[in-house]
Amino acid sequence: MMENRKKIGLLIIATALLVLAIIIILLLKKTSPTIDGPIATTTGGNTLTNSDTSTPTSTPGDKPRNYQIYDTSKEAPYTLNSNDAAKLASSFTQRLGSFSNQSDYGNVSDLKIFMTDSMKTWADKYVAELRAQKYSGQYYGITTNTLTTKVLNYDEKAGKATIEVITERRESQADTLGAAYQQKMTISLVKLNNEWLVDNAVWEKK
Repeated sequence: MMENRKKIGLLIIATALLVLAIIIILLLKKTSPTIDGPIATTTGGNTLTNSDTSTPTSTPGDKPRNYQIYDTSKEAPYTLNSNDAAKLASSFTQRLGSFSNQSDYGNVSDLKIFMTDSMKTWADKYVAELRAQKYSGQYYGITTNTLTTKVLNYDEKAGKATIEVITERRESQADTLGAAYQQKMTISLVKLNNEWLVDNAVWEKK
């Protein structure tokens, strides 16, 4: 009988201790401080808060670049030189010397923007003469490529230059491709309004 009472007493004590422990835990949770503001941390003497570590809304590439604006009106105007004259003579010779009887002589007409007035007159007359010729219906064409250019004369003050252009040309007729041959053209240029223009173009006879 005494043993049963002892057991009941120990059970009551254990139950009371368990209830007390639960009450203490609940009270500790209620009284623990809550942090509503940013947490400050110190790194190397600088204080940072959690508000400083927010996810960035843009990448470095999204940031506007510092573009510099240059006033081109203050730059000195470009002055044409002998290299510019040689380049014009080379491209002019290649285009003028490459044509076919099916292209309506555009190789001459398209170059008029690079010609002086007297050269344009020659071009119009030359194209008119070619168009007046009877078309045989058989294809004929020539391709021309520049090999070398040489400045024979260059006078900056007078605005005149003479360029020698050595080319390689190849004729084709119907389905027959001819052998390549070299031919020289001499280009006379004049400078008008800071622009080189072709005033004369002469092929060396084969």
